[in-house]
Amino acid sequence: MPSRGTAPRSRRASSPSRTDVAEPAAPFGGQLSHLLPTKLSPPQTTSVLVARGAPLRKMDRGVSGKLVLVTAPLGWGKTTLLTQWYREACAQRLFAWLSLDELDNAPERFFSYLVGAIRRAAPDFDAYIASQLDAQVELPLDHAMSVVLQSLWSLGRELVVVLDDFHVLRERALVRAFSYLLEHSPPHVHWVVSSRTLPELDLAKLKLTEQLVTLDSRDLSLDGKAIRELGQRLCDAELAPDDVEYLRSRTEGWVAGVKLALLSVGEHANLGDALRKAIGSNRDVARYLADAVLREQTGEVHEFLVLSSVVDQLNGDLCNALLGITHGPALLADLERAQLFIQPLDPQRQWYRYHALFLDFLRTQLACDFGDRIPWLHRTASAWFAEHQRPDEALEHAFASGDRSWCLELTARCAEAWMREGEIASVLHWTEKLTTEEVIRSPALCVAHIACLILSRRYAQASSALQDTQHRLAATLAPSDPERERLSKQLERLTLLHSILSDSAPGSSIELDAWPGHEDPDVFMAGVLLAAKAYQALRMNRFDAMRRLALSARETLQGLNSPFINGYTDVLIALADRAQGNMKDAAERCEAAFAQASRGRRNPVWVNAATALANTRYEQNRLDVAEALCIEVLPLLPQAPAFETFALAYLMLARIKSIRGKYAEAWQLLDYLHSVLECGHQTRFLAQVCGEKIRLSLVEQAPARMRAVAQEFGLGERMRRGEWSERRFYDETWERLGLAQAWVLMARGRHGKAHALLETLRASAHDVGYVSRESALLAAIAVCHWRAGDPAAAFSALNRGLALVQRFGFNRSVFDETPGLQELLVAAATQRKLSHVLPSRYTARFQDVLSAGRSGPQEFADPPSAPLEPLTERELQMLKLLAQGLSNQEISERSNVALSTTKWHLRNVFAKLDVTTRTAAIVKAQERLHRNL
Repeated sequence: MPSRGTAPRSRRASSPSRTDVAEPAAPFGGQLSHLLPTKLSPPQTTSVLVARGAPLRKMDRGVSGKLVLVTAPLGWGKTTLLTQWYREACAQRLFAWLSLDELDNAPERFFSYLVGAIRRAAPDFDAYIASQLDAQVELPLDHAMSVVLQSLWSLGRELVVVLDDFHVLRERALVRAFSYLLEHSPPHVHWVVSSRTLPELDLAKLKLTEQLVTLDSRDLSLDGKAIRELGQRLCDAELAPDDVEYLRSRTEGWVAGVKLALLSVGEHANLGDALRKAIGSNRDVARYLADAVLREQTGEVHEFLVLSSVVDQLNGDLCNALLGITHGPALLADLERAQLFIQPLDPQRQWYRYHALFLDFLRTQLACDFGDRIPWLHRTASAWFAEHQRPDEALEHAFASGDRSWCLELTARCAEAWMREGEIASVLHWTEKLTTEEVIRSPALCVAHIACLILSRRYAQASSALQDTQHRLAATLAPSDPERERLSKQLERLTLLHSILSDSAPGSSIELDAWPGHEDPDVFMAGVLLAAKAYQALRMNRFDAMRRLALSARETLQGLNSPFINGYTDVLIALADRAQGNMKDAAERCEAAFAQASRGRRNPVWVNAATALANTRYEQNRLDVAEALCIEVLPLLPQAPAFETFALAYLMLARIKSIRGKYAEAWQLLDYLHSVLECGHQTRFLAQVCGEKIRLSLVEQAPARMRAVAQEFGLGERMRRGEWSERRFYDETWERLGLAQAWVLMARGRHGKAHALLETLRASAHDVGYVSRESALLAAIAVCHWRAGDPAAAFSALNRGLALVQRFGFNRSVFDETPGLQELLVAAATQRKLSHVLPSRYTARFQDVLSAGRSGPQEFADPPSAPLEPLTERELQMLKLLAQGLSNQEISERSNVALSTTKWHLRNVFAKLDVTTRTAAIVKAQERLHRNL
């Protein structure tokens, strides 16, 4: 390494023809008068600064390492941030600042200014090297680096060197020299580099040794607080929260975009309208981007940016198709390195997007410069997306292209695939962009559109569409036309589907026998119809017929890729298993369906399976898993074509919230579900909402709220009309509302009427073999007897209910729907009144429920205060000794009974006194003894 003492000191006189008079004319160790002072200190900016707490703190943490790298596109406030940090930290640190420009690509100029910047901060910095002014003589970079490095090591104190606008250094040899300088600089020297592009430095080693901290546009973006403060300073007015959020979302926190929008508003009376107009017109932003960004690009990059803006998201292959090139991926990578307002959307950097305002600007340029090519670009993009299985983007560009025949063809292709996936909302979204004439003109589209209207419960629109299609069929096609015959059969199937799901035909008039659907020319619609019949059979409580139809639907669709119908029939069969008490089979089927659905996307197939599994986990008392699934499902429910899935998810989550004591959240969920179901006239699920609101009122001990719910659903009026006075064919709506009324009666102490009503409901459930509901109703009957002071009848009803589910015990829903059941079950077990021993796995899983103790609402009539059974003489003896405060050992000695026998007697006493602690038993014992005296 050349030493400072042996460095050559000769210099050449400047030629009169040289115009670069600002270049150093003295050795690096000489005076600094030839250096421009404005490059050696932060700019004296007049910009309005706002608090940038988070990025400033990140820089404070990073400056303890070797490099803080700040990279962001133009106008993101890099220099402003560094200036603010410099002014706040210069009192505690030794700072050298160098603002770079294009001329600094000359190595002698770069090192001259670097040494000058450091010497300005540390006058004892003694780097010395001769200038190389002769253009014919190349500056030895290794010599310059060695001299600067040696002097930095000799400095011996903490130093921060800031290099602003590093992106102007395009001389690769110079960038490599700086990278070497960075790698070998001493630990007390810290570098801060800002750049519009990612510099070609050796950053991997710094990352591995945790010596690198990076800030990018995400760190520099203005948040809501900063935008509000900036608005106050520039507009002298407080921005409304909506205006702040609009500005943040449209500019994505881009500092220049925010400032330009606020400056264009000025002192406008209505800031919100003015901001939206400023952002919408984009005049100032467009002028800024055109002058500072687009004009600097090569012709190839300029054209690439403008033409590729036709799509929202960019992919290398897609760009190749749009521009007819082969190096699209490389161009995208170059744009990212250049920080040209482009952001990667995935870790593999396959997909990108432009900044929102930049995209708007590019599309304006596209319309001005290449307006005649826009339809072709959209058509090309549509074909590319269709080929790569991205139907929504394909259709978006198809409709934008204006090619209606392509729109019809593509919509029909997508609709067929969406139907099999259950994506009913997508079919309707795109078919409704077509005219009625276009839909009717395409038989496949027409059938898909009407079927999706029916499946989404839009029955009135479906009826109108069916009539329009039938009229057009009769008017345009001859009776002997095969196409008319085929379409007529499809319309018959759709009419039958409509009558089944809309309940417009009585259940008895619908033939529930399966037919060989695979012989139907439209196999898929035949499978859908069989699945709909299976659903109808389930609602009619004809469980065996339902299984036959569901299995027939699966068999019909065998060989077709129809995951939605297959998953839907799985859920139907699981519901039938659960209704008939086959809990294990139902759980296994739901688990298998979810495992299958989880292999694909989060589509309606997954939503149905996840909701069914959440219900299974809830019934198994695995509340955390059930809640997590419900929360994941909720945002996707608009995709679900079935109200069952929608209602079940909200009901389940509301119940779990109430179990956790979050009653306000539970009420919000129920009220929202109530409003949605009311709009859709879904009486069956409204009955469940009614029952859940009554139950929640009881748990919260809110009698006024309970009365309001009962009045809203007309429970008292139904009771007066004798709606539950005698058994009828089981109907879930009728049963759920009747159960809610029974709890209202029990809360008022009218146990006799409640018992009669519950027995009517139970008998109807029994008649159709609805085991799960009959067992739940028997649990309610048992609690009714218990609260009425009839423990023998309570234990009898409890055992009858458990006999129906003896292999599995009551599900979690039975406990939650039957306040007081825990207390009764524990009492029966303690007093050995259970006819069936609960499995150990069951008691372990429901330990939290069973140990909840007496948790019945105070609104219920008080249970009898006397013991449930008379005490035996031995138990009375134990009770007297217990009342004296004796220990178990002392009672054993006094009564001459073994200690184990004493404990057994005391357990019986506790149960008969209805207490769980020794102190409570002593109090009860003393009360009883006083009464006896």
